[in-house]
Parts: sequence; structure tokens; C-alpha cells
Amino acid sequence: MKVIIGYGNELRGEDGFGVEVIRKLQFLIPKDIKLISAFCLTPELILEMLDADEIIFVDACYDEENHYALACSILKNGSNLSHHIQPQILMALMRDVYEKKVDYSIYSMLTCNFEMIEDTQKYYKCIDKVTSFLIV
Repeated sequence: MKVIIGYGNELRGEDGFGVEVIRKLQFLIPKDIKLISAFCLTPELILEMLDADEIIFVDACYDEENHYALACSILKNGSNLSHHIQPQILMALMRDVYEKKVDYSIYSMLTCNFEMIEDTQKYYKCIDKVTSFLIV
């Protein structure tokens, strides 16, 4: 089973990117793919991921220079601003505690604005691009 986790704080403008992607995917994705929308990543999410063969994380990522660019990873040493645990930590816990190793990917929209959606057209274009890629 594939699990897609979109996370972020919708009250913080572009930080809600992952949640918005999940909202759109609900109408487009087959029922055998599990969609999870979360405010932030927490260890409890591992219980929702145990049956997964593949996990995809979707989030906004801080980057001052490449606003509205899409990336397939986040900097491990970068700031994680509002999220308490990075995806790599959840995957390590899953491996170490439950002895389950699963392939995972991270899809991020790069942004430096966590107060509002600066350019609505570009923001929703990023949501559309990631959504289109994930429904293939």
C-alpha cells in the first residue's frame, strides 16, 4: 500500500502546502492509497504507516532564494520551522522500533513566507503540479 502524508499549518500561509495537496488528492486518488493530512509529523503517525510499501511526504520547505520551486527532498540540516519531527526521523523510528524498512520520498514546495500565500496563482500551480505527479 502507498501512503501519502501531507503536513503543515494552514494558518501559516504557504506552510499549509502539504495539507492542500492531500485535500485535492482526495478526489483523484484510488481508494487503495492511504491519504493522511497532519498539522505536523509526530511519532504516532508510524502506526498509520506500518502497512505501507511506499511513503510519500508532502510539505513546504524554507528556502529564501527559490520561492515556489518544487524539490524532491528537504535539507537535513535546514530549519524545519514548525514541524517537530523530520520525515527521516520517523522512518528511522519505524526501522528501529518496528523493524520495518520502507522506501520513501519527500515532495516540497520551497518558500520563505510562512505568514500568508504571497502569490496565489503560483501557489496553486505548485499544488496542481505535485498532485498531477502523484496521481500517475
